[in-house]
Amino acid sequence: MKVEGAVVAILGALEAFPRRLAAREIEKRRGSLRRGISRRTSLVIFGHRAAQAWSADRILKGLHDSQAAGAAVISENAFVRLLGITAKPEAARQITARQLAEQSGLDDATVDRLRLFDAFEFSEEPFGFRDLVAARQYARLIEDGLDWFGIARAIRTGRVAAPGGSLASVRLELLGGDVMMRAGQSLTELSGQHLLDFPVEESDRADQLFEGAQEAEDIGDWERARSLYEKCLAIEPRDPVIAFNLSHAFMQLGNASEARRYLHKVLSLDKNYAEAWYNLASLARERKDMAAARRHLQKAIAADPTYPDPLFNLALVEFEAGAHDEASRLWQRYRELDPRSEWSEKAKHGLQLIALMAQHPSLKVDRPEAPGPLRAAR
Repeated sequence: MKVEGAVVAILGALEAFPRRLAAREIEKRRGSLRRGISRRTSLVIFGHRAAQAWSADRILKGLHDSQAAGAAVISENAFVRLLGITAKPEAARQITARQLAEQSGLDDATVDRLRLFDAFEFSEEPFGFRDLVAARQYARLIEDGLDWFGIARAIRTGRVAAPGGSLASVRLELLGGDVMMRAGQSLTELSGQHLLDFPVEESDRADQLFEGAQEAEDIGDWERARSLYEKCLAIEPRDPVIAFNLSHAFMQLGNASEARRYLHKVLSLDKNYAEAWYNLASLARERKDMAAARRHLQKAIAADPTYPDPLFNLALVEFEAGAHDEASRLWQRYRELDPRSEWSEKAKHGLQLIALMAQHPSLKVDRPEAPGPLRAAR
């Protein structure tokens, strides 16, 4: 896993240093830092402050979206180590994630989620003995009624005041829903301060706006999402993900001209943004401009040959134009990439219709079901 040449997304604010410094370090390595996750995202970093400011559901959605994009997912500390700012722990490490789960009593999913927020001394395999000690403490807290999110939030609320910052050297207990550290007969809170104090910057403001816009999307408040994305884009005008999400908000609001304008802005920043070509095809199809829809879908496929959705819709365009051989080729390719979904079954139906029409040229058949407005990529 490398930062060099990667398209990077940071979910939640970093605690170690401001976003602008992260962007500078990534750019030094010929990578690019963007907000949100697209099909081009190759590396996702979970910032420590996500555990403080986000809900558990939102974190899990970010994890799901990262995995769906095929991106590598790492913690903030792992990112700092990749940059060479801090060294790897010197302790001997030979425990796999599976062994860590089995020997501590945690399940695999809990281990993976705690790794996101550096609940262990080293967030990647192999783990060390002190990680196993910490994992057993987490298992005990879970038995007492806490969940992974409560543990992650307690740890990331402040640095643990323990030798070396390691949870292996302290005993954790649950009291009144709060995680406490035991020192002899007394209990103290997990407390501390951020690694460094920085003033609020424009990038922090953009973080807040972007996160607020995504929350508005989740509840279908597209007008608020539009407003927040516009403010975010004013701060970071060269981020194609913000522009893409703003175009999507305009699509949901029925403003096709503004949606098109921002999709063109996306492509001026990144000509290989496949989802933007895909949604331009959607808008072209809505206004019955099938030639433009075909061109845009071809651009989407060229930008990302593994993106199945434009293949399906281009096949439909070709079928309607009577180019059945090309439609058949595209639907077959679609089914190779997406063999089990509802849309794969629709592609199979299209292939069956083409075969039937080849055997009976005079037969009149209904065309395959269209996916309505072409599905918006997020």
